Amino acid sequence: MASSDIQIGMSGVLAAQRAMMVSAHNISNANTKGYTKQTVSLATRLPLQTTIGSIGQGVDLVKIMRQKDDYLNSRIRFVTSSLGASSIKSQQLRELETVFNELSDASISNSLTSFFKFVNDLSQDESTSSRSVLVEKAITMTESIRAIVDELGMMKEFVKQSVESKLNEVNGLAKDIVDLNKEIHSLQTTGGEPNDLLDKRETLLGEISKFLDVTTRTQKNGMIDVMIAGGVLVSGSNALTLESRVDSSGKLNITSYGSSKHKPTGGELSGLLEMYNNTLPAYDAKLDTFATALIKKFNAIHSEGVGTDGGFTTVLGTNKVTDATKALNTAGLGLPFAPSSGDIYVTVINTSTGEEVKNKITVDVANDSLTKLSADIDGITNLSSAISDGKLQITADSGYKFNFSYALDPNPGDLGASTVSLSGVYSGSSNDTYTFEALGTGTIGTTSGLQVEVGDSGSNLIATLDVGEGYTPGNTLAVANGVSVSFSAGAVASGNTLTGVDVINDSDKTDLLAALGINTFFSGKDASDIDVEKRIREDVTLIATSIGESGDNTNALRLSALQNDNSIVGNTTLSDYLHQIAAALGEEANSAYKSEEKYTALEGSLQNRREEVSGVNIDEELVTLIRFQQAYQASAKYISTVDRLINTLLNSL
Repeated sequence: MASSDIQIGMSGVLAAQRAMMVSAHNISNANTKGYTKQTVSLATRLPLQTTIGSIGQGVDLVKIMRQKDDYLNSRIRFVTSSLGASSIKSQQLRELETVFNELSDASISNSLTSFFKFVNDLSQDESTSSRSVLVEKAITMTESIRAIVDELGMMKEFVKQSVESKLNEVNGLAKDIVDLNKEIHSLQTTGGEPNDLLDKRETLLGEISKFLDVTTRTQKNGMIDVMIAGGVLVSGSNALTLESRVDSSGKLNITSYGSSKHKPTGGELSGLLEMYNNTLPAYDAKLDTFATALIKKFNAIHSEGVGTDGGFTTVLGTNKVTDATKALNTAGLGLPFAPSSGDIYVTVINTSTGEEVKNKITVDVANDSLTKLSADIDGITNLSSAISDGKLQITADSGYKFNFSYALDPNPGDLGASTVSLSGVYSGSSNDTYTFEALGTGTIGTTSGLQVEVGDSGSNLIATLDVGEGYTPGNTLAVANGVSVSFSAGAVASGNTLTGVDVINDSDKTDLLAALGINTFFSGKDASDIDVEKRIREDVTLIATSIGESGDNTNALRLSALQNDNSIVGNTTLSDYLHQIAAALGEEANSAYKSEEKYTALEGSLQNRREEVSGVNIDEELVTLIRFQQAYQASAKYISTVDRLINTLLNSL
């Protein structure tokens, strides 16, 4: 019986001692990241059954438990993943804002504004110095555009490197979880409580959730499976090795075993993949859209104008086709943009007499090839054409030059014995053909009531001109749409007509000249290679400010007007399109920042709740320590008392 009495006291001492050790362990790890508070579970020993009833046998420490909430832990992991994705996105977008840097003096917007200012200045001052300044401004602008493309490329490379680095971390964490799985299984098999190992594993899961959104499944043997999008990262004692690969479409993917693709929806890796595969390409594409529109529209107008020489003796295109025999709208032909079907006007000028002959070539881009176009040009009197290394070359015969001007033909022909001369700049909405017809018979400037009717290609009456008595031969008469006409003295008969007088405001409806790089200002196809043509850099007199006559600034004005053209790109102006890019980027960055703030606050709230459930409260532990210390002392006192009683009893025998 005495032995039983002592065992009861010893059970109390041991239980209190171990409980104090648990409290001491809690206190020691109060500041340990990921530590879960532990508590003891005490239970009475089985009583001794006697004839007088049950006699208690003391206490046992049954289990040391972790104070955890699995649902709360899974919520924290989910929010951590969401925070990782939004944090990366916010950080990357802020960096992207600094790349575009629309608020700085060196921004594309400011460079574009400065460029068009000097285009406008050139319409008022065509001096060599003004032309040189314009070229310098154009070079500055194109360098700014290409610099941003380079920055975007570097950002993509940095993002790719970051993905690789974070995957290495994930692979290391997965291996550590596998090792812990094995240790936990081994300890549980022998009946142990792997509480501290479980804390370490939970901490590792939290670290992985920063990179990927994960879910877990607990096996009966104590091991866990860790699932990610597209597969199982950890399965008990095995783990995948994740790596990154860029596929044939340029997309960055997370793979395992060389082929499986994992597409996380949360975590830093999700944000980085979104940046690499979608965000950066989207802004790169927007910049390309801007640059391509600038190249195409500016070159289309420039190609129809002339420099100070008024024309060319030879021109070689700067853009080449991969196959001169294929249709001009064939995909992959090598042109910076696809041309359209329509008419191209080529004016041939006799440099001795000044006589001009305007020739029209009709192009069907779905059927015509560069070889066909070259043959058509070669068929024009006093011109020859050839294809050199996939590029179109046009050459005038000796004593002639040519251009692609939309200027009116000053000498379209005769009406009866009267020579007709045109002047002005046609301002109609589309190219047209005018017909002049004499009403009545007589002599220009002499016969009373003599008139000339002017009609368009649709047989609509455009104007009725009085050219009889009272008209001074050689004087100009306004027709319509900016066109004026004069008649020399001469006899006409009723019904005499002058047909096929071309009045045009666009001498290349196909934009084929710009696509081929004929008489263009910019080279390149998009933001990655936009530049100023080498021949313009070397000879600024080639800047096409006029449509033929010396001092004429018509083409310069048209080039300057592009700045305010609200149909040039995305139904808006070039400047507004850049502002839209900046505004969209700012809005996206602000949204990502607000999302980061939201998840930061939510994660903080959940962590506080976890602290309430699983965190160590030093005051509570001290109270617990004192309580078990007193229990320890009481049990020890009981053992001492029993010992004295036994000694007294033995001494009395």
